[in-house]
Amino acid sequence: MSTHATDYFNQVQSMLLSLHSSLLSNQIAKDEIELARQSNAGTLAMMDGAKLDDQDGTRLDRIRTKLQANERALETYDVLINVAAGGMLQIAKQIISMKNGPKKGDSPQGRSIAGTCLRDLIWHGRNQAMHYEHTNIAPPTGDPSTWVKMFQKLNAQYPHRFLMSPPYKSCAIDVLDVLGWTYSYSTLEQDMRSLIGATTP
Repeated sequence: MSTHATDYFNQVQSMLLSLHSSLLSNQIAKDEIELARQSNAGTLAMMDGAKLDDQDGTRLDRIRTKLQANERALETYDVLINVAAGGMLQIAKQIISMKNGPKKGDSPQGRSIAGTCLRDLIWHGRNQAMHYEHTNIAPPTGDPSTWVKMFQKLNAQYPHRFLMSPPYKSCAIDVLDVLGWTYSYSTLEQDMRSLIGATTP
């Protein structure tokens, strides 16, 4: 058995750990912003329709501004989180291809997850994360984008997380959640070693 894929995996461990750490840090920050957004939205809802004096009106304007800032921050964190998650899927897919070649069917499926398998979640998750803006659901000729069918099935199990309708967005973090990688780097490492037949160094 060629050790090239195993050697590469061992070499990129620090990069994967860095991406994973970035993902977790941004996820924690996003959760804090979401709590602030909920608080500001709740305050606005309570004040809606109430008779306000000038001081209350000024306070309401400040809360609206804060809420808008919360929403922009959440959008930014979504991008940062999905970039990190997409990078992790890219590296994982590269390792699989190094070991088994460029054809998905030549790689072992790995463990079963959510009605599909480890290999397909990595493979299609990476492709969707890298090319989601070119998603084609029902082209007049040819086949839809390779990830569409699997993502439609996943969306039936996890509603609103794998939507295949415009505006398209990366679902990389959702794929990592299904894989169990988001909060567990050890699961990622175990999965990758199982796919390339590598032991822990």
